[in-house]
Amino acid sequence: MKKETGIILAGTVGLLIGLTIFGVRKFLIKKGREYDEYYNDFHRHFERKNKEDTHEGVEFLAVQ
Repeated sequence: MKKETGIILAGTVGLLIGLTIFGVRKFLIKKGREYDEYYNDFHRHFERKNKEDTHEGVEFLAVQ
């Protein structure tokens, strides 16, 4: 195998590996986002509230 062919082959393999890793990462981030959107309301009682959030008026609480 010539030197140029080996360099082109190695570059192609590296590019494919990089695109695969990027695609898998993007897929997993999307799945995590879908999970968070669906289960966000179910876990609301576990979240910590800031001090600013506790002093909301009756009008704001009625909207919820």
